[in-house]
Amino acid sequence: MKLPLDKADIKILAALMKNARLPTTRLAKVAGVSREVATYRLKRLEEKGIILNYVTEVNIEKLGYVGAAVFVATKTHRESDFRKFLRESRNICWVGEHVGIWDFGMSILGKNNKEIDTYFSEMYNKFKDFIIDHRFTLHKKNYYFYEKLFGEKPVKKQKRSGQYVADELDKKILQILVTNARVDYVELAKTIPLTAPAIKQRIRQLENSGYIERYSVFLDYSKLNAYQYSIFIINKNIDDRQKLLAYLAEHQDVCFICEYTGDPFMEFGVFVDNPYHLRKVIKVIEESFPDNRIMEISLQKEIISVAPAKCVFD
Repeated sequence: MKLPLDKADIKILAALMKNARLPTTRLAKVAGVSREVATYRLKRLEEKGIILNYVTEVNIEKLGYVGAAVFVATKTHRESDFRKFLRESRNICWVGEHVGIWDFGMSILGKNNKEIDTYFSEMYNKFKDFIIDHRFTLHKKNYYFYEKLFGEKPVKKQKRSGQYVADELDKKILQILVTNARVDYVELAKTIPLTAPAIKQRIRQLENSGYIERYSVFLDYSKLNAYQYSIFIINKNIDDRQKLLAYLAEHQDVCFICEYTGDPFMEFGVFVDNPYHLRKVIKVIEESFPDNRIMEISLQKEIISVAPAKCVFD
């Protein structure tokens, strides 16, 4: 896919996708430009609305939370109220607009399935005249490969675990990092009652113990002439399912995969610059895995990033 950017901008975005905390000096070296030029280009990408935010992906299970995916079909008369509700919610960590069977997709977090169900019931009752239909399914595992769009190989997450238990100061640090992954230690020290070196050490502990999974960047892909489709595919053969999972992970156009607990289907995302290419991608997948069946396809645009919901820091 040809992107409407020059090589330096593409290299900067690719580097940020892998590690949004890279200092500007490192970004400049990666892009082959001066520090001043890298700073200018970064600001320009932000001003153009290509870069929306710098996000920190956190292991919510280590903070005592689980998640569910909810897809809703809606009417149009209360859409602005519904959007406002989603943006202000303390339990929602991701929202995508859809064109297809569903109008919105979202991730809801809770300390257990009962809490998630209670929250969803409250949302449904509040908007029962707006929500026509819904699908509710529990998250099992998510994989993200957005760096493929920039010609980069996916970053393999290192399995990290440890006995370190995050305290209240750690949670405050995480709460700031999820809204701006590029905030520096000195700036953090203005809010957190610790020195910059002490904060740096805590962040390293959060990384090594698996609380922080990666730092990335939230982009408006439509401004890169890239359109993201969400595709649900049914697969009942466990052996075939693992082969399909491996195949999708290596496919150059697949940007994410979601597995769901107890369901025979999985969801994956595809980036294309035109619908004819999407058809080609799907045909190849169907020919490679003839026992699988495409359930549904939706055009998707993320409006709230994958950063943890506010509730995990309560």
